[in-house]
Amino acid sequence: MINSYENYTEYIAIINLVFILVSMLLAVVVLVVAVQMRSHSRRMGWFITAVLVAVGGLTFQIESVSITTKDPRLYLLASWVMYAMVAPIFGLYFIETERVEGQKWDGHFWTLLQSLVAVLVMIFALYGGNFFMLNLVFMMQYMIVMIMLLISSKSIRASIGFLIGACFPIFSALTGVADTRLDTVGFGIIMLLLIVFFGYQVDTERELLVKQTELSENKVSLLMEQIHPHFIYNSLQQIALLCDEDPGSVKNAIFNFSGYLRKNFEALTNEGMIPFSQELEHVDTYIALAEILPSRNFYVEKDFEVTDFYLPALVVQPLVENAILYGIGMSTEGDKIVLSTRIEHGYIVIKVSDDGHGVVTQLPSQKKRKSVGTQNVKTRLKILCQGELSINKTPNGTDAIIRIPEMLAIPQKQ
Repeated sequence: MINSYENYTEYIAIINLVFILVSMLLAVVVLVVAVQMRSHSRRMGWFITAVLVAVGGLTFQIESVSITTKDPRLYLLASWVMYAMVAPIFGLYFIETERVEGQKWDGHFWTLLQSLVAVLVMIFALYGGNFFMLNLVFMMQYMIVMIMLLISSKSIRASIGFLIGACFPIFSALTGVADTRLDTVGFGIIMLLLIVFFGYQVDTERELLVKQTELSENKVSLLMEQIHPHFIYNSLQQIALLCDEDPGSVKNAIFNFSGYLRKNFEALTNEGMIPFSQELEHVDTYIALAEILPSRNFYVEKDFEVTDFYLPALVVQPLVENAILYGIGMSTEGDKIVLSTRIEHGYIVIKVSDDGHGVVTQLPSQKKRKSVGTQNVKTRLKILCQGELSINKTPNGTDAIIRIPEMLAIPQKQ
């Protein structure tokens, strides 16, 4: 009878060791892949933190089964303390991932609730060491996770993977309740995090596909706004008039017009960022073309503190166009446009200012076209470089300000 009990205990120890080693292997693989990902959002940061804490628990658990360890129970209890901290971190991950947009209270509520349960686990671990109660409280932690997902997720379908993943820690705790010598909670947590990681990857791919579709549609829309039939008609008509008034300037006018069209069409094939100098060429081409059109005289000043950076194509030229056509072109006063760049608080700042003021003569249809073009620029900045555009109107004119994170705009030297 004694031999049977000892054999059973040895089997339990072997099972625990196998689960620990498999869990550690899976955790290391997921951690390496996650760290090497090109971009890290805040939610990915919480995920990596949860994996690191789980690895810490597995390390203590491995030490508890080592033959050289003098007090294995102490290391085993330490592993439980580490495992208890994973659920609150998962709550922080949830805030950034599955919480319905607009819900500000719920994510913090669930994290606080999980933290209180984690403290309860720590109390049992430090002062009781009752593994039956530890498994019960641990199971309660992940029951709360499931309730959290059911109540506050965007949709049940969207979080079904997380719900399945949360079943692993619960089943691990149930086996511990059935036999306190079985300790597979680390495996349950790693399986949850593994499923979460795959869910994150699927979400990322889905978001990327949506952004690519949105970007493609935006490119076509922007091109149609830029190459407006009315603008083409006016340009060709003015070039025709130049044939009689100033034949010597016709050739340059045609070159400027064709260069303007070429730059706009090139934007359709540009999937990434381009050098600022290339965008500036397009700006200069448009300015030269605009100078031949019948409009009030204007001049452009340039004040560049930085030029060696990248940005999406067709984000500065439309703003200069707006300044010419709608800033000074539709106002009774003003004739100056300033294009400037600078580095400010970790951002590349590009500013297009005009001093158009006085009585505004802009028609509703022109205002609508201007707002569509501005929205296109905002969309391209957001998708391609996490940039933003703000329009500030003052009594003395309008400021259009682009802000792009410096780390995304300036190539890193190898």
